[in-house]
Amino acid sequence: MKNLLLTLALSLLTNLAFAQNATITGTISDSNGSPISSVNVIIKNTSKGTITNENGKYTFKNLDNGKITIVASLIGFTTVEKRIRLTNNVQVVNFTLKESAEGLDEVIIVGEREVGYVAKKQTAATFGSRNLVDIPQSVSVITQEVLLDQQVRALGDLVRNDPSIIVSNPPGFNETINVRGYNLDNSSSYRRENLIFQNQVQSPFENKAAVEIVKGPAAIRYGFTPPGGIINYVLKRPTAKPYIFIQGFGDSNGTVGIHGDFGGTINETFGYRINALVSEEASFVNDVSGPRQMFSALFEWKPSEKLTIDFEGEYQYRELEQQATIRLNSFDSKLSIAQRKQLLEDFDPKTFIGQKWGTYPTRNFVGSIGVTYNFNDNWKVQGRIQKMNLIRDQKAAGIVNGTLQANGDFKSQIYFSPSQVRDPLSTEVFLTGKFNTFSLEHNIAVGTAYSRNPLSFSTTNARFTAGSSNIFNPIDLPYPNATAGPTVEALIFTQKAAYITDFIKISDKIEILAAVRYTEQKNEDVFNDSKTLKESYKDNILSPNIGVIYKPTEDISLYGSYATGVTNGLQIPTEADNFGNDIFLDPVETEQFEFGAKVELFKKALLTAAVFDIDQPLAFIDNNNIFRYGGSQRHRGAEFTLSGKVTNDLKLVVGGLYLDAQIDNETEPKLDGKRPASVPEFQGNIYADYKLSFVEGLSTNVGIFYTGDRFADNLETFEVDGYVRLDLGAKYDFNIMGTEMTARANIRNLTNNQFIEGLAFGSFLYGAPTTAIFSLAAKF
Repeated sequence: MKNLLLTLALSLLTNLAFAQNATITGTISDSNGSPISSVNVIIKNTSKGTITNENGKYTFKNLDNGKITIVASLIGFTTVEKRIRLTNNVQVVNFTLKESAEGLDEVIIVGEREVGYVAKKQTAATFGSRNLVDIPQSVSVITQEVLLDQQVRALGDLVRNDPSIIVSNPPGFNETINVRGYNLDNSSSYRRENLIFQNQVQSPFENKAAVEIVKGPAAIRYGFTPPGGIINYVLKRPTAKPYIFIQGFGDSNGTVGIHGDFGGTINETFGYRINALVSEEASFVNDVSGPRQMFSALFEWKPSEKLTIDFEGEYQYRELEQQATIRLNSFDSKLSIAQRKQLLEDFDPKTFIGQKWGTYPTRNFVGSIGVTYNFNDNWKVQGRIQKMNLIRDQKAAGIVNGTLQANGDFKSQIYFSPSQVRDPLSTEVFLTGKFNTFSLEHNIAVGTAYSRNPLSFSTTNARFTAGSSNIFNPIDLPYPNATAGPTVEALIFTQKAAYITDFIKISDKIEILAAVRYTEQKNEDVFNDSKTLKESYKDNILSPNIGVIYKPTEDISLYGSYATGVTNGLQIPTEADNFGNDIFLDPVETEQFEFGAKVELFKKALLTAAVFDIDQPLAFIDNNNIFRYGGSQRHRGAEFTLSGKVTNDLKLVVGGLYLDAQIDNETEPKLDGKRPASVPEFQGNIYADYKLSFVEGLSTNVGIFYTGDRFADNLETFEVDGYVRLDLGAKYDFNIMGTEMTARANIRNLTNNQFIEGLAFGSFLYGAPTTAIFSLAAKF
């Protein structure tokens, strides 16, 4: 299968590469002389078109002699036409585009429309698109160019570019992260086009244009969510001209696959974007491998100048073995801390300690319909409805609590829960507009939101001990004759909301954000005496948000903000005495103060800095073995990021985080003043891409990622060492017979350090050893 995929990929790329010739070439630059990528270049009154590469270059070949008109256009710039006479000789036709004030407010910066590694706009923190420098909150956007250059295929690969995010990546399972030290919620913190995406499947990135990260409480936009923030996936949109991208890829673990991306328009009113992938995935863990197939399609229809309708769908199938993880409570209680750390140090992360029959097949479909109607230049209404259907069969082999011995022996526990279903429906409708009251200019959004998120699974799933094994010499255990009860709707989270936000422009330099959201939340579950679906929580809450932006110049903004949030209650651990009739604690309110600055550098880079103070009630198991709230978990910190093109040859993504996280609980002296589990004090990242002058099209990149020491528990008894990961890579852009080609190669963890990357939910999750990743792409 792997050889067939690789042969098909290379054959297709080679055949496509020899399809065209060129007679015109050129570079398109802005008014400062810097090259502009992704400019649409067409030959007028023909079907021929292309886009510029990251160096601003374009090429046409195989053209007839005679007079032609070349048109260069990009949203946010003035369109330029040039009339030339074409001869047999290769001609150089360069363009200079000037920025245009018209239309800039409506540009949603995604994917290939980015200059360098920086985004100027986002959609995740506000209703509709808005400049990053005009938001009183920290927001990061990871662009399509970064996704391609770093060969991102998983969320953990991507979020290393933001220092406020801590990664946990269990092989064969879905990824989890925390932001500013707070874990995100799989049911509410991950969004797709700003609507609910159930994060119990690894999201495909092949059809994503960008990933937006909102840091801090996001109740105004999303209602009940943890205070760390949210992740929002932005979909690729139709291209103005025909676009074909074919990429073959693989890695040293044995992964191989091919991906196709096709965009364009059928006529003046209808556009499309289609992505398809087939691959055989392989983890760095031995014997963790399996198939992945993905298909997505987005269609956009403009029946009139005022109305735009888009409808899209995405399907993915993925199946890998699930690695068993060593957890904090896996160790025999008689083992000392030193013995436990020695086991973790001696264990080879490539060793598979699960079972070959313990797979995690996941089928996922998600689709949405969006409508935008522009009443006039100042007012429009937007709406979107999204439905997701996720089906997964979980046959996992893990370690029975308290059974891992000093010699590596452990008892293997089987968790069998087939036909789990996640079936969320979410929708929102909002009106945005501008008006003046005396000397004040208002930019308002008024809207409503609704979501119903049922989680279906068997409440009588099988969990039993299957035999003994060893983490150094694993033993294959026979497939168990496991059965489980019927799948039922066991949990339902329903949310209704109404909101209003107003950006009030006091002057050219001062703007105020005033916002409030009314949210009604109802939770239902079957974990009660009657074992039937009953209401377990229902309440409503008002969440205010206020911010001030001061812009001493057009490129600099200083801001301060106060935001409140509300988060769903944590799941009660099974070992707590109050687990049973209750499965979740009640939701609680959170709050954040944030002050920061944002500076646009050279129009192609963005520097941000922020200090923040977040407070959330602490949930813990008390001396009576009751899981409850008491005291608070307070995170105070400072962060900075620099991303973009700082010179014509150098692109950077740099960031740093200092986090003073502390538990305040005077009633529990053993916890009071301690640092929360899995939260480092320092974290940082440097990723640099440099274009080499002595070989045209060749660039090299280096990444350095640092995470400081952390504790595996809230008592500070088990410290986990920090780590540094060094990456190295290269990219080569070249042209074969008129086809733009790109070869990429990256080596992650060049020094082959062994380190514990994440500590999600009490698990010790190892980072990957040295891994080579490579791809060859053709673009038309």
